[in-house]
Amino acid sequence: MDGKHWRSLKLRQASRSEVAGAVDSLFRNMALSRAGIFDQYEAARQACDHDACAKLAAQAGVPFDALEIEKTKVAQATFTRVGDRLAAGLKPIQWLVRGYVEADSLSLMFGDPGCGKSFAAIDLACCIATGTPWHGNKTTTGAVFYIAGEGQNGLMRRFAAWEQHNCIPLNDAPLFVGHRPAQLVSAAAAADVANAVEEIQAETGQAPAMIVIDTLARNFGGDENSQEDMGAFIANLDAFLRKSGEWNATVMIVHHSGHADKSRSRGSSALKGAVDAEYSLTKGEDGIVRMEATKMKDAEHPAPVAFKLESVVLDGLEDDEGEPVTSAVLWGIAHTPPAKAGRIGHGKNQTLALSILDALIEKSRANLERRGYATGGARVTLEQWREALREAGMNKYAIRDVQASLRDAGRIVTVAGGYIELVESPL
Repeated sequence: MDGKHWRSLKLRQASRSEVAGAVDSLFRNMALSRAGIFDQYEAARQACDHDACAKLAAQAGVPFDALEIEKTKVAQATFTRVGDRLAAGLKPIQWLVRGYVEADSLSLMFGDPGCGKSFAAIDLACCIATGTPWHGNKTTTGAVFYIAGEGQNGLMRRFAAWEQHNCIPLNDAPLFVGHRPAQLVSAAAAADVANAVEEIQAETGQAPAMIVIDTLARNFGGDENSQEDMGAFIANLDAFLRKSGEWNATVMIVHHSGHADKSRSRGSSALKGAVDAEYSLTKGEDGIVRMEATKMKDAEHPAPVAFKLESVVLDGLEDDEGEPVTSAVLWGIAHTPPAKAGRIGHGKNQTLALSILDALIEKSRANLERRGYATGGARVTLEQWREALREAGMNKYAIRDVQASLRDAGRIVTVAGGYIELVESPL
């Protein structure tokens, strides 16, 4: 067996061991939580009280892991005098994108469907992987791993458009794309991703600088509104993907905005509490994509930035009828405050209705995926959408008006069978 395959085998063996331990720990913690004694068990574990842990585990009907207690004992906290740490010197913030994306951090980028958030994530990924300044801001070159939920062909066209538009080749760049979504609420799935990254690291000698998850909905595998599921998701990102002290990777999550409150991301508020940086992306009626920091845990809020989505005709690529194939890239422009929203598909009710429709389509995709069907057939009936709008507080007159305005603006279409489809905003 050559060295490469031996390293791969060892990585897989280590990963399986970590997965088994993580899964056992997850199930035990869930049982302890259901029994209402998780906090007691955790306190006993931290105190290395074997007898108390054994009794509490038996009360919850789960096995007691003495080895885990010993690991806790070995890794238990030690203290250093603050003066000694200060004398050793402070470490400045390490930036992947100066002022915007910190190394070894958890970041979140959220916005409505069609606002350009995936284009922004691709732009960041390409700039970091090639060492290209990000719209005038210095970058630190590093390997980037992009976990996409779906649409591999469309994703690759976007990378091709970035390469062509910026005249920067990606053929030798340390930029890697996953082949399928990962249900990261599962420790086993997160460890599987980590194992795949480790194999590439073993081959190239490059640890990940950034891992992009696009989108959370397609790479979650649980209930976004559940604090327990969101807590497991965040813990898995920290343990398996960031790996502080080893990889020190930045994990960038691309997510949808809330259904009613567009100033926050969708789902459990535990996510915002956990991230080090959060960015809101909006697309105005003027077609400008605006990106603004809504949280910076340990740094000053950077200036908001603005972009235009610019169409790119891909060189040498035609469809089956001989027509040129296009994609798009973000082009940096001066930031100006957005104009007041009008009634062409971006007003308050229209935005809420589009977000609800997007959520229903995502739910349909998830159901198809669980049943083993192709997710391209995800569809929502007009009546399902209307019922969801009624539950959101719209009366029948508001629902009628919002549907008419969105149809006139070209944001939705009704197809045979009474189904409603979401149309991306025109570039």
